[in-house]
Amino acid sequence: MKYFVAARPGPMPPTPEQFDAAIAWLQGRLDDGTFDGLYGFMEGGGFSIANADSHREVLDMMAAYPLFGQVTFEVRPLLEFKEGIDTIRAKLAEAQEAMAAR
Repeated sequence: MKYFVAARPGPMPPTPEQFDAAIAWLQGRLDDGTFDGLYGFMEGGGFSIANADSHREVLDMMAAYPLFGQVTFEVRPLLEFKEGIDTIRAKLAEAQEAMAAR
């Protein structure tokens, strides 16, 4: 499964050594295919598209990040484009039929 994982810095900046450890950790996730890509925000922090088999695996990944206690995470499971589209369309048609019946 794919996940959007964003990390935004907290009020206390990391030390240069912590920063270096975080960059090395992120590069390792890119190199091993855990992350499809890694992007930074101009104001600090960034996001990745992460590959994991479960929500728990994402939690473990976040906890292993060297700056874990110094960032705020946002995590969202992702669907491939059009994945689930039949379900959504069926629900829209159902709602339209219900409105017409009123």
